[in-house]
Amino acid sequence: MKTTMPSHRIQPFAGLAALILTTSLLLNGCGQAGASDPKAEEPPARIPVATAQVNLDSITSNFKTTAVLEARAEADVVSKANGIVEEILVEEGEFVKAGQVLAHIRDDEYQIAASQAEAELNSAMQELRRIKDMAARDMISADAYDKLRFQVDLMQARYDMAALNLAETTIRAPISGHIAVRYVKTGNLVKQYEAKKLFHIVAMEQLQGNVHLPERELQNIRVGQSAQLRVSALPQKVVEATVERISPVVDTQSGTFKVVLSINNQDLDLKAGMFAHVSLNYATRDQTVVVPRHAVSSLDSQYSVFTVDAEGVAHKVDVKIGFEDETRMEIIEGLTAGQQIVVSGQANLKDAALVEVIRSEQKS
Repeated sequence: MKTTMPSHRIQPFAGLAALILTTSLLLNGCGQAGASDPKAEEPPARIPVATAQVNLDSITSNFKTTAVLEARAEADVVSKANGIVEEILVEEGEFVKAGQVLAHIRDDEYQIAASQAEAELNSAMQELRRIKDMAARDMISADAYDKLRFQVDLMQARYDMAALNLAETTIRAPISGHIAVRYVKTGNLVKQYEAKKLFHIVAMEQLQGNVHLPERELQNIRVGQSAQLRVSALPQKVVEATVERISPVVDTQSGTFKVVLSINNQDLDLKAGMFAHVSLNYATRDQTVVVPRHAVSSLDSQYSVFTVDAEGVAHKVDVKIGFEDETRMEIIEGLTAGQQIVVSGQANLKDAALVEVIRSEQKS
């Protein structure tokens, strides 16, 4: 038999349960509000960076330009006689010494002319000796003797010219060097001192590079300064050069002046006509503050670096730069030797940021 509790007794129990539940929820909420957030108590994250110690080093200021390599000595060989080329003794690429025979021109006419002049000279000299004996015995006038002597001098000059023309039928090298181009062929007719060239010779052991610098660089350039050259044909080789001559005038059209670089090419690796990239060194400063280029930031011509103190705080420091090369910069104001600077990771930094040094180099 089911027993039913009276309704007037159920209502007090329901009210009491509701009160207990509400009190419990309120207490639980207050407890949670008073509890501390674990994440709020964690220290702020540090930014990972790499640093390097600032040291004193040497750095050289330079100017970048280009040049075309040229032979120091080169010569065009032309004919000094008229005639047909009978024989060619050298070819392109061969090395020849000064005075070496390069080719022969047919010399039959010159041989005959020289022989004729020699015979006339011998006849006149024989006559002069006979007249000289007669003049010594006063058997002939001094005037007649002088006329014959002058005639002999003329014959001597004619013979010398004929002998010279004969000798010029042998083409010789005016300088030592390599045959760069052979223009003439066997059987060609050549003329005396004609503009048409027979050979072109270049001396490759000593080359030069002509560079043209803006006039503002006049105060920096000096004879004897060094330069480094790179050519595309020898990408791994750095060629040393020296400033040999500086033009005393500035070209009014371009505003530049000419500088001649001397290049020793005894191993003959370089060739005339090569295009070279030139790094011309002006001056070197020793024992100065030098840092990597990638450690320096720039904005509106203002340069800065980040230093790191012992507590791991990064500080943005404005600096003034001096000399520069391909990988480094000289700092003439703002840094001192021994400081630690950020060399990697500075893109994410702000002044007074906390950092974590994950790599430290001893030399910047």
